[in-house]
Amino acid sequence: MTPPRPYTPRVARKFIGTYRPRIDALEKAAGKVQFVDDITLKSRFPGMLYARVMRSPYAHARIKSIDASLAERLPGVKAVLTCKDPEVSSLKPTSAGWTDGVDTVSYERMMWRHYRDRRVLGDHACWATDEVGAVVAAESEQLAEDALSLIKVEWEVLPFVLDPIAAMGPGAPVIHPGIAPRNILPKDTVGGKDVFVDKGDADKGFAEAEVVIEATSVHHNATQASLDNWCCLVDWKRDKLTVLSNSYEADQTRMHISQMLNLPINKVRVISSYVGGQFGRGDTGDQPFFLFTALLSKKTGRPVKFRHSRRESFHDSRQPAIYTGKVGAKKDGTITSMYFKSIGNSGAYADHTMFALKFAPTEITEVALAHIPNVRMESYGVYTNKLPACMMRGVGNSQFNLIFGHVVDMLAEKLGLDPIDLALKNFGHEWGGLPDRSLTAVLREGEKRIGWRAKRHKPGAGPVFDRVMKRGVGFSFHPAWHAEWQEARRGEIRVRITVNPDCSVVLDAPTVETGTGSNTCNVLGCAEALGFLGIGPGDIVWPHTVDTETSLKDCVQTDSAVSYLQSEVVARAALVVKQRLLEKAAGFLKARPEDLDIADGRVYRKAARAKGITVRDVFRLGDMLPVVVEMGRPPNAEKTGVPYIANFAEVEVDTSTGRVQVLKLVVLNDCGTVMYASGAEAQQIGGQVMGLGEALTEEIIYDEATGVPLNFNWIDYKIATMADMPEIDPALLEVWRGAGEYGACGIGEGTLTCTPRAVLNAVYNAIGVRIDDIPVKPEKVLKALGKA
Repeated sequence: MTPPRPYTPRVARKFIGTYRPRIDALEKAAGKVQFVDDITLKSRFPGMLYARVMRSPYAHARIKSIDASLAERLPGVKAVLTCKDPEVSSLKPTSAGWTDGVDTVSYERMMWRHYRDRRVLGDHACWATDEVGAVVAAESEQLAEDALSLIKVEWEVLPFVLDPIAAMGPGAPVIHPGIAPRNILPKDTVGGKDVFVDKGDADKGFAEAEVVIEATSVHHNATQASLDNWCCLVDWKRDKLTVLSNSYEADQTRMHISQMLNLPINKVRVISSYVGGQFGRGDTGDQPFFLFTALLSKKTGRPVKFRHSRRESFHDSRQPAIYTGKVGAKKDGTITSMYFKSIGNSGAYADHTMFALKFAPTEITEVALAHIPNVRMESYGVYTNKLPACMMRGVGNSQFNLIFGHVVDMLAEKLGLDPIDLALKNFGHEWGGLPDRSLTAVLREGEKRIGWRAKRHKPGAGPVFDRVMKRGVGFSFHPAWHAEWQEARRGEIRVRITVNPDCSVVLDAPTVETGTGSNTCNVLGCAEALGFLGIGPGDIVWPHTVDTETSLKDCVQTDSAVSYLQSEVVARAALVVKQRLLEKAAGFLKARPEDLDIADGRVYRKAARAKGITVRDVFRLGDMLPVVVEMGRPPNAEKTGVPYIANFAEVEVDTSTGRVQVLKLVVLNDCGTVMYASGAEAQQIGGQVMGLGEALTEEIIYDEATGVPLNFNWIDYKIATMADMPEIDPALLEVWRGAGEYGACGIGEGTLTCTPRAVLNAVYNAIGVRIDDIPVKPEKVLKALGKA
């Protein structure tokens, strides 16, 4: 793999935008970073018990009776709770997705309050391996498992349905009759009605079009595959409940537990440290297991630990979606109308289904389709008896891009245009003109790096290698995710800077580090803002533990926005730090603060730079108290549009076996400002493991006769390995600029969004036959070629 080409920053800075190791790189490489499973040991928590929960063996069933008496008598078992116990059955119906992590919300204000479809340890199983019926606390995990096997359950096995189209049909098994009598999720307060975008007159636009194309794309369910399985320990002593967990939204976890268990917020303490990757899993963080683990701890008076096994970590997935798209245009390439319809397989529980199907596409309308006069979108979330489908990196955007990049490529071919030219002619955000500067820069750079002009040919008409090998190139593009104005729901972002008398610094910018490197971004931003002290990143300590009892409100690492949101506040807080130091120094220099300045750790008179003292001497001669500045501000709501991203792919298809090999990927992000170059390129490259996996191999397989998932393991569920990865060329650009000190935009969320469609378009360019759904397995290629 060729080394990345360093980007050219728009503004040269000392720390921001540089290439350097992460602040925790040595600790992680040495195995010294401790995750929650490492911390929650019996040696640290004497008397700790282990919890295991009953899981349904059926895709759809109801518990008619349950008898736990044998389990309760097993030596080493300390508590059993069942769906019949009043402390369980009295719990309110809930959802695992009160919020997407952006804000902290109460039970009454949860995002999807029309979809409270979960009961904690309920008696109704809605998918095979659903957590239902009973939970056990014992001296070991094996004892807890043994106890579960002793619980006698009489099941009423119910009809099940796996396919969303079938689930919408007459006579289909109804999964949540009180919420969705036809399995179709009802209108909600966030996504709105079924036709949720209706700009202009789409029908009229199609009537006026000279060319109309239609397409279908199918995005199957993939899982997040986080290395760090869900894990928590709950210690409920008297009236105080303490939780250690790998939830990355500590304040929301506290809110969830306090409201579901009717405890004052100050009686619930949540502690979260490093998380070993989450990729959207944590956005459904209001998990029932926090509650039943807490009840076990209360019942036993001992700390109780619950964790998922690797198989159980297949717990939810990306929202599968069947998309249809229709586009009308004039012969010169001007698009007159666009229509998109999606049917999403919500699985057993709704959670964030409608975020993927409606919320994300609504944003795309204003930041990519703003110049299309007529746009209609409609969507339907449908309950089935598959695993819940909700949040995964690139939520909603990846599914939409699969159809969006499809129709752009199809329309360009029908019109005899280069799809790059078609894209530049039509797409941009609401606050800019055409062609969009950011999109132009991204596509032209990608065109150059992949060798678009030399390698692209008529579909299926390129040269043949070794008699059966055909090559092709393709691309897809998308608006980036997220700019600061899109994060307004977060409310106030808080930080605290402490400058000690030796000019060392403690930066309290609470966020649970999930492996993205946002903590390094914060430290680089702090070093940049406090540059007048003459310090660097090594002089700054960033506390990595978020503790709701001692920390400021956490800033959750969703939407790829923490990389710059806290640094924007730090930049302002640093100005207050500087003013405080000038006020301290004024008496010693017999001058007014406004006549002084600070540089390289030294305070001096502006009119006579030679006259001054060091900042350390200012502390030494004074009271030796550190300067502490705490500040909060909401995200800047100035609407600046967004930049663009794109992926270009070159593939080789073996027409005798159907195998697709990706030879090269070019991954392009206009970042506004690159906060941390090494981290940004790591996101670009690492994201392709997920993007290529979804494009070529990753898919959850079910036994159609029983509804049981068959490949909840990392042998049969095939994740791309190092051996599968092609040459990856990451490109960082700084063209668009948002508001604030840096005007940055997140990149981690979207680096995989365009990969599947870029690969599919390249496959079409290679073999001349379109494949409409992913993953593109060899049998699909052979079928498309008429060789099945």
